[in-house]
Amino acid sequence: MSTSKAAPRKSTRKVATSRRTRKPATPAPEPLPVQRFIVLLRHGIAEDSSADKKDEERALTAQGHARMKEIARGLRLALPKVEAIYTSPLLRAVQTALWVSKGYRSRVSVTNTDAIVPGAPAKDFLSLLASIKESRVVIVGHEPNLSANLRALVHLGDAESLELKKGGAYGVRILSDGTALLEWILTPRILRKLGK
Repeated sequence: MSTSKAAPRKSTRKVATSRRTRKPATPAPEPLPVQRFIVLLRHGIAEDSSADKKDEERALTAQGHARMKEIARGLRLALPKVEAIYTSPLLRAVQTALWVSKGYRSRVSVTNTDAIVPGAPAKDFLSLLASIKESRVVIVGHEPNLSANLRALVHLGDAESLELKKGGAYGVRILSDGTALLEWILTPRILRKLGK
């Protein structure tokens, strides 16, 4: 009996060697600007105009305060995670903006701007938008300015009849290429129901 071990067999299979051709590296595409969403909100119910009070000093009425509290909660459901609030410096608009901030649990700062005071041209509003860095914003202002600003932003003609009731809002999506789309119009009644 032979105790010698058999020599190991050599494999006759050929191992295919893959030749990888390297493609030239293509530069990574530049990231598109983040889409933005803005809400144009009309201030709440305010005191009537009178000869003994300046327009900028007109405050929200008791009903205006109560309704804006509900509207602010509804707005938070319609547009969560708002990053900034911009407001006309007129008292009724500032008070409205403060209710909106409270609706977002006071985590959102309020900034006054003259770009949306009554009578300010739409170009001032468009310049304000161009300067805003945040992607989810509420802008509190007045009529007929808000509707005029919306028309300028989404390129609507004057033939379209638009006007917000006090506490009503337009929701506008601004795409990465700058195109603005009117996504929704919410009446104060709907916002209040959302907030209950």
